[in-house]
Amino acid sequence: MKYTKIKSDEQYNEYCELHEKMTYKNYKSNIEEIELLEILIDEYEHRTIETPKGMNPIEVISYLLEENDISKSQLAKDLKVSRQLITDILNYRRNISKIMVNKLSERFNLNPAAFSKPYKLKITKPKSVRQTA
Repeated sequence: MKYTKIKSDEQYNEYCELHEKMTYKNYKSNIEEIELLEILIDEYEHRTIETPKGMNPIEVISYLLEENDISKSQLAKDLKVSRQLITDILNYRRNISKIMVNKLSERFNLNPAAFSKPYKLKITKPKSVRQTA
């Protein structure tokens, strides 16, 4: 068998290099091999990449945005949601829905558990309405 489940970082790096070469040279003739390599690479990353310990989902998202140099606007576009939703989540005003957990998990190639841990929302007091005479 030409390709196997990735078992080490060395094998992972080898497959990534091979994937890159095939993608830029004769993409159409190598499409099936490229897709297989993508599956193997994604599976390895999903299995081995861990989120920083002790972080709640909001801290994980903030960390990922900073580490990957991604803006809130870009994340919103990638996830096909509004920028306001991302801002509300990052400011602890909205919980992360199950659908959003799946989108974040897929976008960052992390286990959904990284985005589904409990955390407390910040309670904002409603602005008082003045009565006019």
